[in-house]
Amino acid sequence: MLAEMLLFVPSVALHRQDWLSERTQQAGLLAQALTGVPDYEASEILLEQFMQDTDVLLMAAKRDGMTELVLGAAPQTADGMITLDLRTSKRVPSMLAPFRDLFSGGNEILRVISTSPVQGQDALELLIPREKLRLALRDYFKNIFWLSFMIAMITGGLIFWAMSAMIIRPVQQLAEDMTAFRENPERSRAIRSRSKRKDEIGQLQREFTDVKQSLRAAFRQRERLAGLGLAVAKINHDLRNVLTSALLISDRLSMNSEPKMSEMGERLTRTVERGISLTNDVLSYSKAETADPQIQDTRIAFVIGEAAADVIEQFPGTQFRNTVHTDLMVRSDPDHAYRIFHNLFRNASQAMIAAKSSHCLLHVSADSRESIAEIRVSDTGPGLPKRARENLFRAFSGGQAHSADTKSTGLGLSISKELAKAQGGDLCLMSSDETGTRFLVTLPLSD
Repeated sequence: MLAEMLLFVPSVALHRQDWLSERTQQAGLLAQALTGVPDYEASEILLEQFMQDTDVLLMAAKRDGMTELVLGAAPQTADGMITLDLRTSKRVPSMLAPFRDLFSGGNEILRVISTSPVQGQDALELLIPREKLRLALRDYFKNIFWLSFMIAMITGGLIFWAMSAMIIRPVQQLAEDMTAFRENPERSRAIRSRSKRKDEIGQLQREFTDVKQSLRAAFRQRERLAGLGLAVAKINHDLRNVLTSALLISDRLSMNSEPKMSEMGERLTRTVERGISLTNDVLSYSKAETADPQIQDTRIAFVIGEAAADVIEQFPGTQFRNTVHTDLMVRSDPDHAYRIFHNLFRNASQAMIAAKSSHCLLHVSADSRESIAEIRVSDTGPGLPKRARENLFRAFSGGQAHSADTKSTGLGLSISKELAKAQGGDLCLMSSDETGTRFLVTLPLSD
């Protein structure tokens, strides 16, 4: 509608110019006709028809400086006379003249001067009531208004239909899908075809489809984890009874008079106690609970040595080098710290043995930085595959971390990272390549 309004101004100016030009052209044709019509009665018929068609009050011809009346008579009453000389009119009509005519009182007389096609005549003069021009402009304005209104309605309808098909309807469908997904995330509705649109709405539809699929996969994994937690809860009681019996036997071995048997009994006792603690922690993990660590000042070198000794017994071909100073004290739970390093050592040993490395070496070193102890664990294994590095600390996703031959659920490193964070530290991968893998364990230093 705004475009039509902008176009209306030049179009009404052209219409005004055409309206005046049309009457001057008819006057010129009449002047030519009168010169060739000797019959007075025929001339009267032409004059009456001309005045009826053009609303001209008076028509005069100028010849040699004199004015010759052709038809009509000058009006007796008029508010004024406005002269319009079409012989000197510009090619581009005035944009304001139509509005002056449209909003005028209408009692003025227009004196229109134009060239005459009759030989010997210098010009033709017409007297036309301004009211007739004003009425013609008003009718033109009404026609243009209704035409513009119809064009605007059709254009608006087409735009609305296009927006409904391209924007409103897809957004409504997306909103319905989101509402249905919020009310029942696990229920799959009728699958819509994947959007191929390349605009933002198509990207939003594809992203929402991917989000639904990933969340439903997470829900299915959650159900499996819930089933695992239920299974662990059922066997936990019986497993603890078995471990309790083993603990009684190991206590008797620790009281043996032979020093070697006594030492083996004590180590077995500690191992069984850790097994009982592990069953409780697994049950807590399946219930999405985290056991609070018992933080105390810990001589971390001894914990590392104990974890390494237990691992080396399982993998005799592994060599171990511990360069952590025995005076290094950290704030940690000894059992949790043992589990962290035991998981790291076991994974590294499994990887090196599975890869049949010629030199299987575990090396542990430590540095102090501000209030943090940085403990580095490195091995000479084949390195981690790319898939393992991407999901290294995710439960049930980081399995087979070191080798395709190792069987792992992926819980070890995930639990180790949680244990390290619970003690105010962290566990992260420093690097991994064909020369080996290096982990960094950080723990807070003791005061």
